[in-house]
Amino acid sequence: MDQVRLKAGLVLAGPDLQSIRNGAILIEAGRIAAVGEDGAVPCPPGCEQRDLGGATLMPGMIDAHMHTFGVDSTQLHLLATEREPYRAARALSELKRMLHAGFTSARCLGSTIGPDVRRAIDDGFAEGPRLKVAGGFISSTSGTWDSRYVSLSVARSSGEVADGPAGLVQAVRQRVREGADFIKLGLSKGGVHDRYHAWGDDPLNQVATFSLEEVRAAVEEAHRNQLYVSAHAIGEEPVRLAIEGGVDIIEHGYGITPQTRALLVEQKKIVVTTISQLHFHRAAYDAYRYPQWERDAYERHWAIMQRDFKLGLEAGVRFALGTDLIGGPTHPLHEAAMEFQLAVEWGMSKHQALHAGTMTGAEALGIASQTGSLEVGKAADIIAVQGNPLLDIATLGKPLLVVKEGRTIRAA
Repeated sequence: MDQVRLKAGLVLAGPDLQSIRNGAILIEAGRIAAVGEDGAVPCPPGCEQRDLGGATLMPGMIDAHMHTFGVDSTQLHLLATEREPYRAARALSELKRMLHAGFTSARCLGSTIGPDVRRAIDDGFAEGPRLKVAGGFISSTSGTWDSRYVSLSVARSSGEVADGPAGLVQAVRQRVREGADFIKLGLSKGGVHDRYHAWGDDPLNQVATFSLEEVRAAVEEAHRNQLYVSAHAIGEEPVRLAIEGGVDIIEHGYGITPQTRALLVEQKKIVVTTISQLHFHRAAYDAYRYPQWERDAYERHWAIMQRDFKLGLEAGVRFALGTDLIGGPTHPLHEAAMEFQLAVEWGMSKHQALHAGTMTGAEALGIASQTGSLEVGKAADIIAVQGNPLLDIATLGKPLLVVKEGRTIRAA
């Protein structure tokens, strides 16, 4: 049996990331066999030993919202025309870098190649995080991701456009057939004349894309197949629609009233953050010559997202960290640790951010019994960072060691 013993100055262990000074972890057959103070963790004969000095050992990071698009992030129109074998190859290259950056699990919130990319990783043909995937989006006609620049016949043939309760049920069943791990619905969009259709020009003036009956039909069918449902939902009416429709996890979830925020808290809904998506757009404004109307739209979203993130923290909203990164050149998947820094800048404690990007993330992926914390019996998904992330969250950006399911991926 393969055995590895890791020793470090600090270990963040258990579901609450308890700090253990001079701690150690014993890995056997890809799982955590023991974790605790150095003197309490056995060292079996023949066991490989690694002393990481003053580093911190912690659970592998989890991105609860990203995309395996496999196209240039500045040319998303290629999603409709680029060949999927090429997209898969490109996405797998990006996912390898993401894993090496310390993300041992991730959740793809919409991409037709998602199930096949996940399969290639699961079967050992490629390196990447443990993936949970939605497969293609589910949008209404003229909904979140239904662009008027793609013919309606092509959009419908892709299976990503569905209308009416029966159409939603059929779309969910199609995702199940394709191997989706969960369902992704688009519940909000901009107005008819908005230039930023999917997110809308103004987060406080969003349009709901489905009826309550349609949402409930999709959720009921997904739950019948034992799948969670996530929803892109920005703005008061769409977020209310998600809650009333029984959606499990809310993506974005800002532009809302105190009453709706109270419902999120009362029902213990997970809201996935996605600050990085806007952060990396803002960083690319000049280099990629964003037009002024687009910059203005992102600035409106940035302001309201930040406002509602802070209000959510005060109210007790359960946040999981997700980036909404889609790949290079503007939104590289391997830069996902930025979400931790942004969450802290916006008011999360470092401990809260670490928990939101590990344990709560694992819950959003539906794998909290398998990973997300350093506990006996769980997968040995572990990273080591220099120093203490509870003091300097930026240390997450440069892991010294990455272990996925007991296998060393990266070592300094």
